[in-house]
Amino acid sequence: MLRLIASVLTAITVSVLMLSAAGIYALMSFTVAQRRKEIGIRAALGADAGQIFRSICSRALWQMTGGAALGLAVAALLEVATEGGLMSGNGMVVLPAVTAVVMTVGMLAALGPARRGWRIQPTEALREQ
Repeated sequence: MLRLIASVLTAITVSVLMLSAAGIYALMSFTVAQRRKEIGIRAALGADAGQIFRSICSRALWQMTGGAALGLAVAALLEVATEGGLMSGNGMVVLPAVTAVVMTVGMLAALGPARRGWRIQPTEALREQ
């Protein structure tokens, strides 16, 4: 019975991670598409691919950091409110580990749109309406 519960929880966790990665990928793809002209202008003015890549990734990192901070605060409050019963007293180990995994998955999901952003040609971006 315990193996079944562990398997179900693992499947739920993996599906939540995949859904969050898909959401971050979609959000960053939309952001890169909306900023296509701006990225083209920056490239035309001399920004190299690394600067463009860092600007896109930093935006994703700030958004995920805000979400992670809020999630950590809520989880810590719940841990204190339940007097350690929520995570069997392992909250100080589990919370940072989960945060690190979620941030890593999120940054990996943001890499695709960021790579697409650095490949934008200035002439094509400025020619679009």
